[in-house]
Amino acid sequence: MQLLQKLRDSSAIDSLVGGLERVERDARGLTSKIIDFLKQCSGPIIIYSYTGYGYTPASLLYWSSLIFQSSKHPVLAESEEVSIYLLPYREDYSVIVFSTGEYSKLIQSIQVMRLLGVNYYAIAPKPPTGSIESMARHYGVEIIPVGNLVEATLYMTLASFFTASELYRTELNARGKRLFEHGREGFAFTVKSFIEKYVEVLEAVSSKSPVVVTSTKFLEAPSILLSSVLREHGLASYYIPFEEALSIKQRVLGVFASTDERVRREFKTRGLGEGLELLLNLEPLEAIVYLAILSYVLYKLKQ
Repeated sequence: MQLLQKLRDSSAIDSLVGGLERVERDARGLTSKIIDFLKQCSGPIIIYSYTGYGYTPASLLYWSSLIFQSSKHPVLAESEEVSIYLLPYREDYSVIVFSTGEYSKLIQSIQVMRLLGVNYYAIAPKPPTGSIESMARHYGVEIIPVGNLVEATLYMTLASFFTASELYRTELNARGKRLFEHGREGFAFTVKSFIEKYVEVLEAVSSKSPVVVTSTKFLEAPSILLSSVLREHGLASYYIPFEEALSIKQRVLGVFASTDERVRREFKTRGLGEGLELLLNLEPLEAIVYLAILSYVLYKLKQ
């Protein structure tokens, strides 16, 4: 059954909801550990670091901190950049690392942090071999019980959202409260209606190749993940920054939150290629999660 058929197959989507409920339930267990780590970070700077598609959960916590918490200075950076350009020159960092299985980068970064006495917490999916797993556990890596990178990304992204919804529940008045309430409700029960809402856009996207994906910086991380999953379905797809996307004469999928009104107008009026739009009428932080869920659903439908 092709992707277009599966997207409209109610039983196929229903079967995914149970899997998502399991991922969501397990992610809540990781949430408490992330919260404990962040609460004991005493320095003024927290680095949200990542390897691979760990960019998505790292970016969610980074943006959450930037929006809600003025007492800490958040930094978002890839783990290798952190090891080379940041850690050797300061002593007041705490680092949380989200990895989707790029173990050589992850272990090297941890070795630098241990050498410099940096306070860190690292999370990664189950390694492919026992020897790598032993090394990861030796360095205190939190091993999550998933193997593929798309599910691992969703698992960590959900945990990041639940963390933010708990930490900032009393911040910015109604916004913090709404975030907390959605974190308590979860996402699994809304997936079917979410897919139904965007199925026509997804059908248009998957109808022919190539398709370039673009977004604002806020949604860059989950949009990169979405582009990678489209490649799994045989589409020639890649991600480029928004300004570059305006100047190419190809099919371009613009991924936007409802707050991106000016950017959307620019996309429609200045873009040279055939423009497709995936518009998420959601709280922007929730949009990051739903894009990760969308990638998870598309990935699972490929199997």
